Amino acid sequence: MGTDQWQRPDEGTPDPAGPTGWGQPQSGPTGAPPPAWGRPSAPRPGIVPLRPLGLGEIWDGAFRAFRQNPRVMVGLSAIVVVITSVVTLIATYVTTRDLVGAVNRLEAADGSFDDLFSSVQRGLPLLVFSTVLQSVAVLVLNGMLIVSVSRAVLGRTIGFGELWRTCARRVLPLVGLSLVITLGTLVVGAVALAPGALVVWQADSTTVTGIGVAALLLGLLAWLVAGAFLWVKWSMATPAMLLEDLGIRAALTRSYRLTARTFWRTFGILLLTAVVVYAVVAAVSVPFSAVGQVVAVAVGDTGTWGLALSQTISTLGSVIGSVVAYPFLASVTALVYVDLRMRREGLDVELHRASGQ
Repeated sequence: MGTDQWQRPDEGTPDPAGPTGWGQPQSGPTGAPPPAWGRPSAPRPGIVPLRPLGLGEIWDGAFRAFRQNPRVMVGLSAIVVVITSVVTLIATYVTTRDLVGAVNRLEAADGSFDDLFSSVQRGLPLLVFSTVLQSVAVLVLNGMLIVSVSRAVLGRTIGFGELWRTCARRVLPLVGLSLVITLGTLVVGAVALAPGALVVWQADSTTVTGIGVAALLLGLLAWLVAGAFLWVKWSMATPAMLLEDLGIRAALTRSYRLTARTFWRTFGILLLTAVVVYAVVAAVSVPFSAVGQVVAVAVGDTGTWGLALSQTISTLGSVIGSVVAYPFLASVTALVYVDLRMRREGLDVELHRASGQ
């Protein structure tokens, strides 16, 4: 799909679609050709037919994206997952080691609660850093994989070199978008939990403490609801940024508008996909975690080295599951984006034309 075939209506420049050629159609949503609802003989140049998609077709397309370009889909995912998992493993090990040591000293009357609190203070920044790093890295990974899936929709493949050249100038904006999404969700959580936490912190009686705990639970529920809403409304921001060459604010706005009137359908597809994927990841990682515990006991070391060995084996299981989970989630996100644009903007007609079929 050439970059001269697309032009965003709000900019009269000849380079609207960026490096991937997926800019918004010139006519906009109101003047787009009608989507091909129920067309029995829709063309299929790539991993999905060029018409509005059902859940089964989206999942099937995600699996086809694996088979069409496994080197990028699995290889790139493995690189990112291994790096972030090592950082998380180190942070978890250091934090757990300090906490276990503080608890042991407290039980032996050689330590104090201040020592335990200091251990928590030292470990918390490491855990927060590793969590934010993993969240940002996964969102950046998803963005790069989405570009590969967008090519697969037209029956084309992309190698590491071309993928990097395509995404290089968008990496920093993509990192910025990832930080905005991650920190935005954390801020919403902090606001929701702050009243209850403040009441508990200042409580001087059992009754007031109970009120604070109830406020914390309500805040947690509010965070879950608000987080789910933002998750869906911002879910298309990454593909919009990369495929339409948008900035951070424009990508978030574009995602919000794309999911308008299709919130529950998008939520259902993304939630069901996440549940299935993480169930598979758990099925892979839980046995590794159990094996890690058994091995630590078998070698007779439940201290520092036993803890490190157990966590390493458990992390290995998570890595194996994540290497498959992240590309699949990215593929589903990309195909939901394509589906939304085909339904709302007649993108299937433009894709058919660009495929040359």
